[in-house]
Amino acid sequence: MNKLITTAVMASAVCLPLTALSQETDWKSASRYDKSETKKQLAQRLTEYVAFDTQASDQTDKVPSTAGQMKLAKALAKELKKNGAKDVKVDKNGIVTAEIPSNSAHEAPVIAFIAHMDTALEASGKDVKPQLHKNYQGADIIINAEKKLIINPANSPQLARARGHDIITASGGTLLGADDKNGIAIIMTMVQYLHDHPEISHGTVKVAFTPDEETGAGREKFDVASFGADYAYTLDGGDLGQLTNETFNAKAFTAVFEGTRAIHPGEAMNSAFSDNILMASDFHTLLPRHRRPETTADRRGYIWVDAITTKEDRTEVKGILRAFSDEEMQELVNEVTRAFNTVKGMNYKGKNFELTFTDQYKNMKEALPEQVVSLAQLAMKNEDITPVLNAARGGTDGSSLSFKGLPTPDLFAGQYNIHSELEYADVDVMEASLRTVLRLITLWNMQQPN
Repeated sequence: MNKLITTAVMASAVCLPLTALSQETDWKSASRYDKSETKKQLAQRLTEYVAFDTQASDQTDKVPSTAGQMKLAKALAKELKKNGAKDVKVDKNGIVTAEIPSNSAHEAPVIAFIAHMDTALEASGKDVKPQLHKNYQGADIIINAEKKLIINPANSPQLARARGHDIITASGGTLLGADDKNGIAIIMTMVQYLHDHPEISHGTVKVAFTPDEETGAGREKFDVASFGADYAYTLDGGDLGQLTNETFNAKAFTAVFEGTRAIHPGEAMNSAFSDNILMASDFHTLLPRHRRPETTADRRGYIWVDAITTKEDRTEVKGILRAFSDEEMQELVNEVTRAFNTVKGMNYKGKNFELTFTDQYKNMKEALPEQVVSLAQLAMKNEDITPVLNAARGGTDGSSLSFKGLPTPDLFAGQYNIHSELEYADVDVMEASLRTVLRLITLWNMQQPN
């Protein structure tokens, strides 16, 4: 997941009025919920899952991109079967799917919970050695003294709200893998909980674990139609109460400049000489600096050149555009086009100029029905959690799935400082996420099917 913009909100009204919350929706009254035991299960599962090296790779077109993801997929499938899940499958791309059949007396929408198995490219996921720091009381948490890896409320502000919580870190030199093995641990604990408590009435619940979220390749392999869910939630978010219902719109661009450099530079003047490298450099320089990633925040989008490659007389400039609205996206497209045309006009000896834009993903908000968001808010409120709507400065698997026909916002999962050696998991926030999921399941069981 990417950095989030947060805005606290109260749960909005849904088709299910608060007065209709009956004994049937109170899952805790139908079970013996032991919070301390649940936290132990969550911590144990996370510890087991991070032992699998599932770091993604962007150096291959294969999905999954690394062998460790398939190993974890097979282990998760085995665990799903052990806990009563049906129709458990691992496809050739390492996508794990399963179903918890309905035990409800009436039909309800089919909902799903999804998490990704791969970890980020920025740091190693091999030989992760997790450390449990119980009952955090506000002091520094030393991940690795030799490497001077320390987290505290100064560099990890969320810790200021974590007194009394159990925190899990790695031991230095690796990611923890909380992104997104926290989500996997929460979903697996949900599966076991429903298996152990058949008295909780629920509709059909689907589960999926996906590869290569970090590179974006895995979501392209996900078959929404055969999965068979009406609505879904990814569990790939951070702080308590966060509910991501919005992402960037995303485009990529490629600008091509061709010149004639096969002329001795001493004879360049008054010749056909034209410098494609200079053209690309001028193009990059002309892009507005106030629209770069490091100069934008909150709801303001950006332009970023992420690669410039040259082979003889041809130079390609590749970049990305990110914006929350279609109007701002068009502004960014115009800025790139203006810079390109300026360079083209300055270099009449150049040839084969080319500028192309490619859609990558859309703001998921456009594809989310109000109900799928408001029920998640209501579930949090009923667990005494304040919902916090988030706009992700990036994309999620839900961005793609929503536009494939499976509306999929993202729920908090207690993962922090992701993509770095300072990554940590808050087990108490994970437990709150699990309660939200269980409440959601019972709320969806009271809705009308499609």
